Amino acid sequence: MYKKSLLDLDWLEKPYVFILVFSFILSRIPLLNLGFGADADAWRIANSAFDLRYSHIYHTSRFPGYPLPEYVNSIVIKYGWIATNTLTMFLSLISVVFFAKILKDLEVENKGLLVLTYAFLPILWINSTNTMDYMWATTFIVMAWFFLLKKRFFLSGLILGLAAGSRITSLILVLPFLYIIWTENKKTKNIIYFSISVSLLSFVLFLPLFLQYGPMFLRYYPVKMATMELLIITGYRFLKSFGVLSVIFGLIIFILSINLLIKKIKNREKETIFLLIVILLFFIMFLKFPYNPEYLIPTIPFILIIINKICKKQHVIILSIFLLLNSFISFFVVEKDNNKNLMIHLIDKGIIIKNIEERIEQIKFCKYLINTNINHSVVIVGWYLPVLSYLDENVSCIRSHKMIGDQNDVKKGIWNFEKDVWYRYLVPLDELHDLQEKGYTIYYIKGIREYTKRVYGYDLINYDCIYLSDEEN
Repeated sequence: MYKKSLLDLDWLEKPYVFILVFSFILSRIPLLNLGFGADADAWRIANSAFDLRYSHIYHTSRFPGYPLPEYVNSIVIKYGWIATNTLTMFLSLISVVFFAKILKDLEVENKGLLVLTYAFLPILWINSTNTMDYMWATTFIVMAWFFLLKKRFFLSGLILGLAAGSRITSLILVLPFLYIIWTENKKTKNIIYFSISVSLLSFVLFLPLFLQYGPMFLRYYPVKMATMELLIITGYRFLKSFGVLSVIFGLIIFILSINLLIKKIKNREKETIFLLIVILLFFIMFLKFPYNPEYLIPTIPFILIIINKICKKQHVIILSIFLLLNSFISFFVVEKDNNKNLMIHLIDKGIIIKNIEERIEQIKFCKYLINTNINHSVVIVGWYLPVLSYLDENVSCIRSHKMIGDQNDVKKGIWNFEKDVWYRYLVPLDELHDLQEKGYTIYYIKGIREYTKRVYGYDLINYDCIYLSDEEN
């Protein structure tokens, strides 16, 4: 009886809802004061918010644009990363509450376990404590789904528009949402209400991008590596994010349950078809742009429900344990040592612990760069550029005051005008020659030599560039 009540616990009831909220917030506190996040894109959002607030100039953090987080974070950016990270945390908590509401309304079995799994899944745990946009979009998607089930079609469309304003890829959900609306009552007016609301709000949110960049804002950055190399790297990140045991066990139980899934599809079970459409659409987009496993975060609530629908209860419990365990303990981890040799750790620290360490090291390393005594130089810093742009109070894209500027142009950077030091993302070979002819010393940091080879095809050490060692860090 106790086991059943724990699995099917209604986390929306008192006092359980207070326990859930308290545990959720308490678990996030250690990560809130560790910069904007390990992902450089989180710092790009902060930089966009910074310029919007203090210079009243809007530039997107990166294309195709993430306007809603950029606009809203500009309101609280003066309070630093604690404020922006906390904002993401509370939005993520809202998604947990609405996910619990959906599970209750759909009368899903094991709803207590699924809510816990969703709330403390490591990849969601990490991204609920940074200034990235993944959990913004996911929260609004879950909310839009809830109001769709409540037949509040206009409101559902508005909220899905907020999801699109957080991540434009959220618009792919228009198709499965329209499927639900049509199969529920086949009323054209409901489709019109939903379509108008999501289109109107999306248009309003993206209008500043169109005015700033024209239709060319609808683009992604090209992949700078071979397809196979990209898939290997992304696959490794996927295993790291969800855990080897979770991925292997998940594949096994999915294969064992495939017949039941096919049966539900043949029986035209509306809910199962809806869940599958959502998951497949996101995975198709992911195969087109397989950069980060975080791109699949919006599918997690849908995947949890469909796994619960087709798999045995015991299997769902084991999978949830494996997923949650990856926060603190990782198994069969493959890493490179300082000499680039592969090493396999049977047991290693979990990804929450590693994320904390990575974020601490990120800030520590950038502060070391800021305090390095160099003048009349160019420092090629790659993905550290948005971090340095925010942390170094003495750098700017203009002389008059601190302004970070639009860093979507890789040929631009950020200057310390007093020391005549220019931080750059990367430098093409022809420009490298021009800078050296002007007397600039070219420095580069860890990882940039290999990155420059991959993007521009030349080796920095062959052109008198100096490695800026972090041994003192």
